[in-house]
Amino acid sequence: MRVMQLTQRFPPAIGGVEEHVYHLALGLSQGGHQVEVLTTDLLRSTPFARMRSNPGSFPFPVTRARVWKLFEAPHGLGITFAASLGSALDGCTLVITPHSDAGRPSWSKSLFDRVVPPLTLKKASRVIAVSRHEASQLVALGVDGERVRVIPNGVDVREFARSPLAQAHDTAIVGLFVGRIDPDQKGLDTLVRAVALLPASPRLQIRLVGEDWGGTDRLRFLAQRLGVADRLTFVGKLSRPDLLREYARAQFFVLPSIFEPFGIVLLEAMAAGLPVVASRVGGIPEIVQEGRTGLLVDPGNPGALAEALRLLLRDEVRRKSMGRDARERVTRYDWDLIVPRILSVYTEALEGRGA
Repeated sequence: MRVMQLTQRFPPAIGGVEEHVYHLALGLSQGGHQVEVLTTDLLRSTPFARMRSNPGSFPFPVTRARVWKLFEAPHGLGITFAASLGSALDGCTLVITPHSDAGRPSWSKSLFDRVVPPLTLKKASRVIAVSRHEASQLVALGVDGERVRVIPNGVDVREFARSPLAQAHDTAIVGLFVGRIDPDQKGLDTLVRAVALLPASPRLQIRLVGEDWGGTDRLRFLAQRLGVADRLTFVGKLSRPDLLREYARAQFFVLPSIFEPFGIVLLEAMAAGLPVVASRVGGIPEIVQEGRTGLLVDPGNPGALAEALRLLLRDEVRRKSMGRDARERVTRYDWDLIVPRILSVYTEALEGRGA
């Protein structure tokens, strides 16, 4: 099968969509399919930045177009429209995985809801939603439910297979956040306020790993004002090997997002054997089993988040039990299982076109 993947950003740009497209292209390529990725040289949107150098080679062709920012638009709007137009011109089958941010309170999301469904999603042979929550949102926007298939994101379980379950290395209990330091989505101000509500003992250290999307200075100021700057470490963006070491160092993972379509970092944390404390939003409740692999809290509620953190801080046995269950559960999300499911949707779409 010949597959062209269109995506707004692609590694070394970081993010869940970028990881999804990379692993899907890699899996299809390794399965003997002819794959090409068409993307841009966009490194990040906030602040806007292009890639400055050759981003390296991949085991499949990657074509990058120069990107220009004229106004704030929904993620992938131009790419999905291009895919729709291209399929109309040459008759190829169009399958879209929108990774839509259901719940994002922004003008660009409102524009996405008004423009993308009629221009692209309704014209696709199949639409893949990464969660049941996203699928219901797409149907509410007018996408034919008969064409929607729910297939979650995946994780490379083998990458974490040799990592030991987290063990304490010093007197502090280490919590880990991985993602963009984006105050508009990730709820990190809620995390800082929650840490300020926790007692001094047991000693807690939260490590925040990810590139700055305009939130680091603001969060540092808030932490200093609340007297918890010594409990928070802003690590910045890391290489993959260094990131894996951060996962191995931590005792739990925290993702206090205001909205989150899925959260591939949750799968990574579970593969590393970490219990999860996360917001009860988007697709997260479909990944994290409440009380078994983690704890879920309402978004934007520092008190609820602090109480969940307190439960894990005080109970090492519970942390380790949840970590073991998380590592067992995440095996169902291995890319070796997810890629064939996506390929089956491509095949189904092709057969439908033939009919």
